[in-house]
Amino acid sequence: MKTASPPDAASRAAVLTALKERRTCRVFDGRPVPRAVVETMLDAARWAPNHRLTNPWRFFVVEKGGTVRSEVADLVYDWTFENVKNPTQERRVQSAQAAKQEILDAPALLYVFAVPGRDAEETDENYAAACCAIQNLQLAAYAHGVATGWSTGKPLKPAGIAAAVGAKPDWRAVGALFCGYPAQQASQERRPVSEVTTWV
Repeated sequence: MKTASPPDAASRAAVLTALKERRTCRVFDGRPVPRAVVETMLDAARWAPNHRLTNPWRFFVVEKGGTVRSEVADLVYDWTFENVKNPTQERRVQSAQAAKQEILDAPALLYVFAVPGRDAEETDENYAAACCAIQNLQLAAYAHGVATGWSTGKPLKPAGIAAAVGAKPDWRAVGALFCGYPAQQASQERRPVSEVTTWV
């Protein structure tokens, strides 16, 4: 194994800038994300650390305008209608339609699953590795000016989602990623590291 050279100052700065400036965004300007950019994002994802080199991530790109996207949108509509607690029937319909429309409108929509391991410990490690893969993907997206919104909510809740996209029943859903060119810039802050770190 050859020794890697340390990155130069410009490379270090670029990595740190991406880490600090990447933000969740699910409001897009409608421009399609080129397939080549999505492929670059996925390629970055597979370089995430994974214990025992299990390569546990599985990605599904749900094409806009396709039958699978429509099926997923309908499943999310039905789940939202039945489960979101709104005071009136009209509000329930509005919530369900909004959730469906977000699925249909996303310029790019990806689902990420983690495969089970040989035991409970490896299964947990695989899930953690798939989370790391998503972060790699998001940073690669940022490098191309693409924003991402990682959801573990409504897009994952319907029982039929895994079957709709082609995932196996025992795979664990890790997230749905809404991707596109941002229509607005998010600026959420984080707590200072001094407030969340203990030196022992």
